[in-house]
Amino acid sequence: MTSTPAVVVIGAGVLGLSTALELLQHGVDDVVVVDRTHPGEGSSGRSVGMVETQYFRADDIEARVHGRRFYDKLAAECGLRFVPCGYLRLGSTSADMAVFSESLDTQRGFGVTDASVLTADDIARRWPQLVVSDRIGGLYGESDGYIDGYEYCTVAARLIVENGGRISVNTELLGATVDSAGRWQMETTKGTLQADIVVNAAGPWAARVGELLSAPIALHPQLHGAITVDLRTPMDPMLPFVMDYVPDSGTDGVYFRSERVDQLIAGLHTDEGVHEPVSPDVPLRRVGDGEIERILTLMAERLHIVDDLTISGSWQGIYPMSPDHRPVVGRHPTQPSVVCALGAGGSGIQLAPAIGLVAAEAVIDKAPTFSWTSTWAPDRVNVAAPTQPAL
Repeated sequence: MTSTPAVVVIGAGVLGLSTALELLQHGVDDVVVVDRTHPGEGSSGRSVGMVETQYFRADDIEARVHGRRFYDKLAAECGLRFVPCGYLRLGSTSADMAVFSESLDTQRGFGVTDASVLTADDIARRWPQLVVSDRIGGLYGESDGYIDGYEYCTVAARLIVENGGRISVNTELLGATVDSAGRWQMETTKGTLQADIVVNAAGPWAARVGELLSAPIALHPQLHGAITVDLRTPMDPMLPFVMDYVPDSGTDGVYFRSERVDQLIAGLHTDEGVHEPVSPDVPLRRVGDGEIERILTLMAERLHIVDDLTISGSWQGIYPMSPDHRPVVGRHPTQPSVVCALGAGGSGIQLAPAIGLVAAEAVIDKAPTFSWTSTWAPDRVNVAAPTQPAL
């Protein structure tokens, strides 16, 4: 192509919108985002929105540092609200603490200077509400915080339109073929769209979109939920985001943070495949009694104030997980005019800026900014999509 490609992005969640923004910033002037509902209406708008760098692998940390800087810029220039509540990852063993110390060195290499390793005594002094007698310490990011996923989608959609992109809402992809000139002819509920490149950023529906594009991809959507917990007595000091889950531990863990002085948000998190896959069409309802009981049981092990709370609300979202639980980003191995931007279940908000950048660079065949993009490449996973459960 002698000019920039015409691109259709399927999905107006955080990954699709971030990719569209990057494409426009890289000079691609024909970008259309298609969504079956509205920007942020899916699980992106139901996220707890944490943005933090307290991970262990260099690629995981660098991607999240990029995300943090991206959101800081939007906060300064576009009014996106970023709440620096702090992030505390608890550790149980001396091996955990050693990994935490290594993380500090890696974070410093990427310019993060305010992370620290705290002992259990340090944690107990700063947040006496926490029970840490069975924990050895924690990895703490002082300036980590959260955004509202729906607010980000709204801001990103506005920026896309202001920069010449288009967003087609209430538009569903029905089928797609490649014509004799090598261009995509995409049939939607609002007519035909043409494109040189299609970005599959359809979240939990990405496997189905991949089938329509003859670019299959394995995806394991998982149902997750969060609850709001009201406190009878206002909390002082307020809690940071506390994560009692260690990556690669083989199980999930509880997380919670202060939303207000009299309210917590809590849920279960994992970066692993410990939940059964669900249909992407599963109705998103209130969190079930069994999951609420597990959240409260694990919270009771972490908080002295568990008898002083009531459940006031809950909601569900879907983690679109890849088989190895890492993002799938880049050109599809058997259909190179399809670029994948998917599989970030549980970390979509904080990874969206990096995923958008990697996907946009794949679209325009630009040398990657990050040296480790092969760890996200679609050809590393079995592209055959698994059978997804029916409703």
